[in-house]
Amino acid sequence: MTEHTDNIKETIRIAKAIENDIREYKSFDVQAAYQKNRKRLDIERRKYPLTFYISRIAAILLLPLIISTGVLSYLYTRQLKQADAVSYLEAFSAPGIVTQVLLPDSSKVWLNAGSSLRYPSRFTKKERNVQLNGEGYFEVQSDKEHPFYVSLDNGVKVKAHGTKFNINAYKEERVMETTLETGLVDVISASRTVWLKPSEQVCYDKEDRRFTISVVNIEEKTAWKEGKLVFRNATLEEVVKKLSRRYNVDIVLHRESRKDYKFRATFSSENITQILDYLRMAAPISWSFADMKQQQDYTYPRQRIDVWLK
Repeated sequence: MTEHTDNIKETIRIAKAIENDIREYKSFDVQAAYQKNRKRLDIERRKYPLTFYISRIAAILLLPLIISTGVLSYLYTRQLKQADAVSYLEAFSAPGIVTQVLLPDSSKVWLNAGSSLRYPSRFTKKERNVQLNGEGYFEVQSDKEHPFYVSLDNGVKVKAHGTKFNINAYKEERVMETTLETGLVDVISASRTVWLKPSEQVCYDKEDRRFTISVVNIEEKTAWKEGKLVFRNATLEEVVKKLSRRYNVDIVLHRESRKDYKFRATFSSENITQILDYLRMAAPISWSFADMKQQQDYTYPRQRIDVWLK
C-alpha cells in the first residue's frame, strides 16, 4: 500500500513540473526574440557591409572547395593503389619462331620455338623474378641489390649475377640444361646449389634429381637465337629433337641398328628436306613424309616424318 502511494505522489510531482515548463514556454515571446535578433544582424550588416558579404562569398566558395578536395584526395589515393598493383605479362614464341623480349630492367631474353616467359610489368620487389617454360637465352643487367631469378619446373631456380646464359627446360623433357656463356650463375634446387663457370653446362635430371656438370661448345647451345642449327658431335636423337622443334614437325625415329652415329654440321637457311638429305650422306638413314589425314574437327595434325636408321 505504501509503495502504491509513493507512485501516485511521484506522478503528481512530474505533472506539476510539466505544467510549470509549459507556463514558462508560454511566457517566452518567440516573435519578439526573432525581431530582436534580426535587428541586431541588420545593424552588424550596416556597420560592416564588406565583411558581411565577404563572409557569405567565402562560405559559398568553401563548400565546393571542400567537395573538390575530397574528390581529388579519393582519386589520388585510388591512383596510388593502382600504381602499386603490378600486372604480369606472358610472351609466347610460336613453333618454328624465335622471339625476343625486353624486360622492364632492360634485360633481354630470346625465346626458342614453343617457349613462354612470364614476367611482371615492372620489378618492384628486392628480387627480379621471371618464369620460363621451354628454352631461353638471357642477357641480364647487373644489379647487386636486386638479384635476377629464373624459375623453372620442379622448383629449380637459376640466379644470375649480370651475365649471359642459356636455359633449356621444356616441360616434356626429362633433363633441364643451363649453359653459361659469360659471368656467373647459380642453379638452385631444394637439395643443392651448383655454381657454373663460363663454357660450363649443368644438366638436372627431374626424375633422379641429380646434377651433372660438363664443358660444352657455347655456339652449339646458343646459335638457335641467330636462326642457326649447330651440331657438334651430336647424336641422331639430339638432331631429330632439334629439327622437330625448329621446323614444327613430328619426326619419328625407327632404329633397325643400335650403332651410334655422331653428327657435326651447321644449318641456317636450309629446309627440312635438304637437311635430311645431308644427314643421309653421313649415316644409313631413309625418310618419308607420312600422309596427313583430316581429324574429326576438320583440322590437320602436324606434319609427320618417319626416319629409319638401318
